[in-house]
Amino acid sequence: MSIQIFILGALSEGNYYPYDIKKRIGKHLDQTDAKITEGTIYYNFEVLLKKGLIEKVETIQTENRPDKTTYGITEKGRQSLEESIYKVFQKFTNVQSLYAALVNLDKVDNQKIAYLIEDIIDKMKKKIEYIELHTPEQMDTKGDLKDALLLMRDHAYQSIQSDINWLEKLLKHVQRRVAKD
Repeated sequence: MSIQIFILGALSEGNYYPYDIKKRIGKHLDQTDAKITEGTIYYNFEVLLKKGLIEKVETIQTENRPDKTTYGITEKGRQSLEESIYKVFQKFTNVQSLYAALVNLDKVDNQKIAYLIEDIIDKMKKKIEYIELHTPEQMDTKGDLKDALLLMRDHAYQSIQSDINWLEKLLKHVQRRVAKD
């Protein structure tokens, strides 16, 4: 899904070859451990083409080289891009799941995105509250198991708190975008 959002987002700005999109995605993913192969890119182009979200614009044929096809986004693709970005926020699983949507915030209603981020933050804060309610003293275990559970609890708490902090920064960024509009 995120690769398709990257592809649709890039094509919403102009017509490109799949290899050009691969290079653009690579720039965004250099900060992560994810690596995108050409096979993955071409597969996703085919999926988007079959769904009618993109279309072939031009095919250039040269001797001793494979055909080079330029693609563009369709109106259905533009609608799908917007819906997909909203869906990523609605089905939030982790911060990394938002990366493809973040580079396409200019293609959606940022007021709606701000609302979705606030909802995510509220849900994450409820998780923090749940963890805080379940104190180590309430655990009916001893020894290594209790130590392991305490470590896992601490890790969960720290990870969620870190995500909340990042989401609050993102919310401020999106709210600034709304204020400019």
